[in-house]
Parts: sequence; C-alpha cells; structure tokens
Amino acid sequence: MKKKDFGHAFLAYTRLDPGSPLPTNGQRLPTAKVYASPLETVDLPEARKSGGPQTWRLMAQLAAQAPELELTLQLTDLAQMLLPLSDRDGRRGYLSAAGAYPVEAYLLVRRVQDTFDGVYHYAVKANQLEQIAPSPDWAAWEEALGGAEGADRAGVYLVLTAVPARSVARLGPRGYRQALLEAGKAAHAAFTAAVALGLAAREAELFYDERVARILGLPDGEYPVSVLIVGR
Repeated sequence: MKKKDFGHAFLAYTRLDPGSPLPTNGQRLPTAKVYASPLETVDLPEARKSGGPQTWRLMAQLAAQAPELELTLQLTDLAQMLLPLSDRDGRRGYLSAAGAYPVEAYLLVRRVQDTFDGVYHYAVKANQLEQIAPSPDWAAWEEALGGAEGADRAGVYLVLTAVPARSVARLGPRGYRQALLEAGKAAHAAFTAAVALGLAAREAELFYDERVARILGLPDGEYPVSVLIVGR
C-alpha cells in the first residue's frame, strides 16, 4: 500500500486561496510558559545591546561549527545568545504573526560556570532560567540527538519547541505552519547571536522527537522543533 504524503496534506490544509475566509485573530492564549515551582532559578545578567560585529560582517561569518573542546561557558554567553528570544515590552527579537509567540526555549546545561547542570526553561519575561529537572543521562541525550557531531563537547543545548495552539487560536489551521516558521526564525536568531559571541554552534539536523520530549518533560501539544548544540 502506498504511504500517504502527509507533508503534502499538511501544506494543502494550511494554504490560503483567493476567496478563502481569512483568519479572524480570535482567541488569545498566553504567549509564554510559566513554571510554578522550578527546582532552581538563575537570574541572567543584562545582555549588551550595542557593540560587537557589524551586521554585514557578522552575516558573512555565519557558519555552523561543532564544539571542539570541552570548555565551560559563562552566564553572560547565555544572556547574549538568548537576548533575541527575550520579551521586551511584549515583543521579541523575531516577528510573530498576530503576536501569538508559539515558541518556547529550553537549555540543557552541561558546562556553564556557577550553574548547576540540568534541564532549564527560559522564562522570557523574567530573563531567568528555571531548572525543571536534574541532569539527564548525557549518553542517552546524545543518542536522542542521533549522535550529532560535537554533541559530547557542548556547553549547552538550546531546544526550541512549538505550541501550535497559540497560533491556531489566532490564525486557524494556518497557525500550524506559522508555528514552525517562527521556531525557525527564533533558532536562526539565537544561532546568529552565538556566532557573534565567537561560540561554536550547529543544529542537530536529526533527532528522536519523543526521546527529546520525554527528557524535557513536554506536555501534549508542545513539540520539539530545533536543537542547537553550543560550545567552544
């Protein structure tokens, strides 16, 4: 029996044609996740908003690189890398259709100075890391990333997830497509910031979704979309 092309069905279901009713920007859901009782919280330092490489020079330097050394990162590195994802008066460093912001960010901390190893959620409004679980079995985590190059030498792993319901509530079925696009925007913004810091960063192109979701403790309706491996 021929396997159905679900990708084609997804694109067909979410397309807009002339004459189609446009989304009505309906129900608004929360744009950021909040943990009531994290194991630990880490206040990130204020990120620099000036200086550094000029835009065009930085764009010319953008290239994926796997970490080569098992070196420790600083909290200031994390603060700068996460700056594009932070909430600044209701907006972030990437565009979101209808202001739905369906993307969440998690950090698996492995080698960061003055910070416990473990699984953290990035609270975008407080600019704070919330520890939600202790360190995973790192060998199992590397296996979940499909044995991606440099995974064993990373200082942190940035995982971006999508909560499509936020976009769907505002945009209808088109929100599924938009949630994936915005996760890509957020991933590229964080990658660009990492390169600007002189860090080695690359995406884990293939990973086992269910294993990543289980390690992060994701609820139904929240899906891992991108994993960035970051180190030196």
